[in-house]
Amino acid sequence: MTATLERKIHVTTPLPLRPNLEQYQNQAKDLLRAATSGDDAELERIHILADAQLAIAREHSITSWSRFKRLIGLLEPFRAALYPGDADAVRAMLDEAPELAVCEPWPGAPGYKPIQGVSSGCVWHRPQQMQVAGMLADAGAEMDITIAARAGLVERVRHMLDADPSLINARDSAGRSAMYRAGCVFGIFHEGEAIVDLLLERGAEPDFFVACTFGMVEEVEKALAEDPSLAKGLDPDGMTSLHWAIRHRRCDGPQRPVAITRLLLEAGVDVNAPNPTEEQMQAIHHCGEWAAFVEQVDLLLEYGADINAAAGNDWTPLDYAMDRGRQEMASHLEARGGRVSGKLSG
Repeated sequence: MTATLERKIHVTTPLPLRPNLEQYQNQAKDLLRAATSGDDAELERIHILADAQLAIAREHSITSWSRFKRLIGLLEPFRAALYPGDADAVRAMLDEAPELAVCEPWPGAPGYKPIQGVSSGCVWHRPQQMQVAGMLADAGAEMDITIAARAGLVERVRHMLDADPSLINARDSAGRSAMYRAGCVFGIFHEGEAIVDLLLERGAEPDFFVACTFGMVEEVEKALAEDPSLAKGLDPDGMTSLHWAIRHRRCDGPQRPVAITRLLLEAGVDVNAPNPTEEQMQAIHHCGEWAAFVEQVDLLLEYGADINAAAGNDWTPLDYAMDRGRQEMASHLEARGGRVSGKLSG
């Protein structure tokens, strides 16, 4: 190639890696064709026209096509290791290629980073995913306080607040606070509870939805007195406060969960609203699926819930109770007219 066809690369922000080597190869071929035809815009992207592949690699801040190709090849196993959280595999791949910490490994989700995926993963795999989240952050993944809270990284949240107390009110692009993200994991998530406690200790206002699930009766009552419409509102993920109240935490007996359920129903919460995040379940499905109390079932029925409502998978509340092995709840649902759907396998 002649010197007149040489150009410097002008890249201000490295492009994220995405798992499609063939697409990158085609981009390089298209770039070469455009540049050799005299396209000035494409000439600006490459250093030497004959090395269009190198130009593609450099736009991702990678110094050679061979390394770029290797990194693209790692994306699929890296993505597979993120769920349920294969810490050893993730560590090995990050040691070889720290760039993976900021890649975009899901083909159908441009802009979605590993740290976001891991911090939103299933609670049953949380210990491994918390470890992986820490690895990603150490390797250079950007982590705001809402992601750290959702990942259960207590000490990282503490250090963030120490450095900038104003982060206590920070929200992500979906409007979710650190307290909301730490408190919205339904399952055994002690780290999330510790983060909620930490935020409250630092002066955060209780999140209304978190208060509903944590049995904070006085806080819920006060919030509803100030703004009754809260009961009818949806959280940033589309659930009602009733979904939260049914899936209670930190409650030794029925008194506080039942009191909050009553407060919400009296304030006009939609008893039949579906949960868009979980099989379109209504609150009464969560009674079967979760550790709700039979008194909550009775309240829901009193306010118009359907004992045999079908969730998105056609399961009834009794199906969920039987599937989860909740014998007392199953017996109570049957006594109140609950039936199985016939859709429950096994």
